[in-house]
Amino acid sequence: MKLPTQIQPAVGQALITKVSRLFNGTASDVLNELFQNARRAGATRIDVGLGECDGRPALLITDDGSGIDDPASFVTLGQSGWNSEIAHREDPAGMGVFSLAAMRVTVRSFSKAANAGWAVTIPEDGWEGAAPLAVGSSAILRGTQIVIAMPDAWRSSLEIRLKAAAKHFPLPIRYQGEILHREDFLERACRVEEWQGCRIGVFRTSTHEPADTPRINFHGVTVPCRMPDVREIEAAQKWTVRIDIVDAPALQLVLPARKEMVENAALAALRAEALAAIYRTIALEDEHRLSFQDWRRAADLGVELPEASPWLHAWRPRTAEHRHRELNERIISTPMVVLADHQPDIEQCAVPALSAETLGYRPVCEIDGFSGYDWYDRLPRIPALSFAVEIEGRRLGYSDQLSIPSDVGSGHVDAIMLVVSILGPAASKEPAALLSFPLDMLVCANEGWSLGEAHVFVRDKANVEPSELARLIEACCFCFDEDGDCDSWDTQHRDFERDARAIANAILLGADDALLERIRSVFLDEIQCLIPQDRQITLTASGNYLSVAFAAPA
Repeated sequence: MKLPTQIQPAVGQALITKVSRLFNGTASDVLNELFQNARRAGATRIDVGLGECDGRPALLITDDGSGIDDPASFVTLGQSGWNSEIAHREDPAGMGVFSLAAMRVTVRSFSKAANAGWAVTIPEDGWEGAAPLAVGSSAILRGTQIVIAMPDAWRSSLEIRLKAAAKHFPLPIRYQGEILHREDFLERACRVEEWQGCRIGVFRTSTHEPADTPRINFHGVTVPCRMPDVREIEAAQKWTVRIDIVDAPALQLVLPARKEMVENAALAALRAEALAAIYRTIALEDEHRLSFQDWRRAADLGVELPEASPWLHAWRPRTAEHRHRELNERIISTPMVVLADHQPDIEQCAVPALSAETLGYRPVCEIDGFSGYDWYDRLPRIPALSFAVEIEGRRLGYSDQLSIPSDVGSGHVDAIMLVVSILGPAASKEPAALLSFPLDMLVCANEGWSLGEAHVFVRDKANVEPSELARLIEACCFCFDEDGDCDSWDTQHRDFERDARAIANAILLGADDALLERIRSVFLDEIQCLIPQDRQITLTASGNYLSVAFAAPA
């Protein structure tokens, strides 16, 4: 064998025997392809009806377009038969009708070139080119009619698929005589821009919108496509886009199924313009909360925006169970100090000292995304909170980085101090100012989030109620455990409250009073509800003796 000196790409004849595997043969594939062909043929309406073909249910699709001049082009893979203008604008590939492969189909169409109608029936096994197909005459005077022997799988969902194919199609589609609902692909857009044969619609949508949401509409065929989106800080929604293609030849769908976009330079340019359209839409709003990074990106795209509105949410401490920062009131004109995030136990215990009265500033939540804005960088900030505990001449530290040693027990201590570090503006080179505040209580969870690992301290001679300390222990340590012996939240919470009260009582009431309070608590929780409203009981108990009796009526 002598090797050739030149080669040229070609389509192998054997490909025709595999056409039934080019498409899934779903109702959606077929409807989309046939509707697109009718539109390219200049149809003004499409009618879809039900009938019979050789005793089987059949789907009839009829249009009033220009018809098919050459019957052979209909069954020639890769030969579209469209004129040069349509070929340039829409990139037809001559493959769409092969979505019908492996189905029995009858085609009737008018040929303007021959000034006559023609008809051909293609059996299920006739798509692979093994035998010629007989072309007969037809009385059809305009357009094309295709009769499809429906697969059983189509019947249950046919109407749903029809409505989906018609929803964004530019021509009216009638099913059994009724016009199917249509709507603009960009109907609910906040704003629409036109760009190089496309309509770009800017939307506000849920942040949980599915990734496969259709983003591009190609004359009724909608496909998912990665497109830019922008989320403003702390916003419940995000800015997204949809693209309605009107006349953009460079934007192409992947063949043969046309279910995704070709990744090319035109699509990259569209994405950049779509992002700019989002920023231009935001520029029309009364205010924005874009991150500094987004603000700079908008400027790079030629969209000038003011800085994000200069307000922040008031800081509130998180609990061990609710670690997500809740959005509180807006702080605008009051002097603010930015407070960094810390573990919930540190935040809860620091609350008594973190007020506008003690600091001279209103604590607000840190938002890293605003770093870079002039107004944000000028705010003072609290990067660190730490505690110092003095107990029997020993000084212990507690912070996000420091834990209480395991050999130290809970109880009364000589002193508890909160140390607050305050920095000046971001550009300032001034050293941090350290402020100290005395505290009455400190609960150190030690990142264990269980009472067994926690340390609870109360300053000697502090005026603290057991209920107050129990509430602080709960805020610092209680967190529902989904694997906690299958107990419900209520059960776990009730047990934790009981144990927290016991710890608070043991520290603040002394051993005897704490034991009596625990017995009383158990009685209130478990026994008192059993006593009739109009009766009293007497109870006498010891370690091995219990006597219960109804008291004599008063």
